[in-house]
Amino acid sequence: MKRYIEAGRLNSPHGIKGEVKFACYCDSPEFLSGVKRLYLDEEGTKPLEIVMYRSSIPSIIFKGYEERELASVLNGRTVWFDREDVKLPEGVFYFDDLIGETAYEADTDKQLGTVADVEEVAGNIYYIIQGEKSFRIPAIEQFVVKAYPGEGLYLRIPEGMF
Repeated sequence: MKRYIEAGRLNSPHGIKGEVKFACYCDSPEFLSGVKRLYLDEEGTKPLEIVMYRSSIPSIIFKGYEERELASVLNGRTVWFDREDVKLPEGVFYFDDLIGETAYEADTDKQLGTVADVEEVAGNIYYIIQGEKSFRIPAIEQFVVKAYPGEGLYLRIPEGMF
């Protein structure tokens, strides 16, 4: 399980006080409202302290980057958050937590393979399953019967898919 999760991408400065636009990869920009620190690496060794986070735009000001010129060096950088900084509601998990889980056919419990990756394409989430036959399947109710870390991914495979 990854400790640091991709939060989004920093974009161009907005205004003169070092505020940078933020393309949030989370379900909503409000998800990160309580987070005090983001990281420039997925190991959490390069922290950026948040001075101000505005979820309505969304945009961020970081300590030490409070001028437009300083903030401009962050343009295009990906940032991560520490999963320990966000309390998820009961029964909610991150898609990344399913990587490595076994995927099953829901009606027969037949093992289909392993969740190799979770990717977003054009705003849609897909599970990448690697097994005897590798495939990509949308993460929607029509195909996903049950998904939970530690229990696996149970799929209803459309007839004729293979």
